[in-house]
Amino acid sequence: MAANTQSQSGLKLQPQITLDLNGLASPGPLPSLRRAMSSMENAHVLLLLSDFPDIESDLHLWAAQTNNQILHIDKTRPKGFGFYIQKGDAWVVTQTVDVRGYPCPTPVLKASKALAQVKPGQNIKLLSDCTAAPAEINTWIKTAGHKLLGMTEDVCGIYRFYIKK
Repeated sequence: MAANTQSQSGLKLQPQITLDLNGLASPGPLPSLRRAMSSMENAHVLLLLSDFPDIESDLHLWAAQTNNQILHIDKTRPKGFGFYIQKGDAWVVTQTVDVRGYPCPTPVLKASKALAQVKPGQNIKLLSDCTAAPAEINTWIKTAGHKLLGMTEDVCGIYRFYIKK
């Protein structure tokens, strides 16, 4: 993974690009963000600075539609907010398994089924909002013989697990 990212706790985010859009009203921030993100590699992190009042809700909708993640929101800045946004996926993904809204052990069961359908060496991406999923996935990975390439958690509590068969 190109960026040194961690989940919301113990953050150590290192953006490759900082985009200062303070003073820019809607719809200006999103087109500027799209242009900046188009020049970035997958898994790189952009720090977006904005004081536009509704930017947070706009960014959540945008991220959901573009396969990007808002990893952290810095609300301690003297002017506006700082949004740490990761572009795309850190690894090539053969299949995506979305179990958001399902309790554990569903993430493990669905990931196991998906990995049975891909070839050795291929990767799946598992999306889950189950708070027990990180521990359950780690335990399962150790016994199943697969490899956890990485995990991220966005500000909405959505985990992305990248698992290699």
